[in-house]
Amino acid sequence: GCRSAAEALGPADLRVAFFGGLFRPSGAMAAQNPPFSAADVEPGLERDLLAEFYRAAVAQEVALGAPEGAMGLGKAGVQVMLDRLLRSRTFAGVAQRALIGNLKQVTRFLADGPVKDLVLARVNEEVEDSTRVVIGHSLGSVVAYEYLCRYQPASVELLVTLGSPLGIPNLVFDRLTPAPAGGAGAWPGAVAGWVNVADPDDLVALRKQLAGLFLGPGGGTAVDDRLVDNGDQPHAADRYLNARETGSALGHVLG
Repeated sequence: GCRSAAEALGPADLRVAFFGGLFRPSGAMAAQNPPFSAADVEPGLERDLLAEFYRAAVAQEVALGAPEGAMGLGKAGVQVMLDRLLRSRTFAGVAQRALIGNLKQVTRFLADGPVKDLVLARVNEEVEDSTRVVIGHSLGSVVAYEYLCRYQPASVELLVTLGSPLGIPNLVFDRLTPAPAGGAGAWPGAVAGWVNVADPDDLVALRKQLAGLFLGPGGGTAVDDRLVDNGDQPHAADRYLNARETGSALGHVLG
C-alpha cells in the first residue's frame, strides 16, 4: 500500500551504521567472532542473560527439555544452555561462538561506558539533517533507542524496533540510559512515533509489548506494538524488514 513512497527511494536514501568492529578484541579477524567457548561466558550479566533466554526457550519449545543441572552455575550448566538454545527456532543455524559473541556485545554496550560512547558516535556519523526514520534490529534496537535519547536529532520522526530485547526486565530495561524512572522508560528523544515489531516466537524479543514500559511525551501509551509471523526464522532481520507491518510504518512517514 506504499508503492509510490517505495519507488521514490534510492540506494542513497539508506545509511547503515556498522559498529560490530568496536566490540572485537584486538587482533581478531575482521569478519569473524573469536573462538568463544562455554568457558568464556562470564558470571553476572552474560550468564544471567543466557539463562533468561534458555528459560524462555524451554517454556516455548518443550521438546528442548530441561535436563538436570541445566541451570547450574558451572561450565557444564552453561554448555547445556548453549546446546539447547542453538537447537531452538530463534538461534537455529547460529554458531556457538556467534551466540556467545552476541551476549558479550549486549553486555558491553550496557555496562561499558566508553564502548557505548563509541557505538553511539558511529551511529551519529550516519544520521543527517534529512534522516527521518531510524531502524534497529536486536541489539541495534537498544543502540537506536539510546542514540535517540542522547542525540535527539530534530529531523527523525520515527523509531522502528525489530526483534528488540528492550523490554527484558533487570537485564536490559533497567540498565538503559537514561535509567527508567517509576517503572517507565524515557521516551526516545524528539521522535513523534515508535513502531515496535516482534514475532511471538522470537526469544530475543522476550517482551513483545513495549507500550506499557515506555510512555509517550504526554504520559500516555504511544508505542505502536505490532506482531508478525517470521516463519522458521523468528529473529531474522530480513524477515522483519520484509513484513507489511514494518513497511507500512515507513511508508506512512516517507509517503
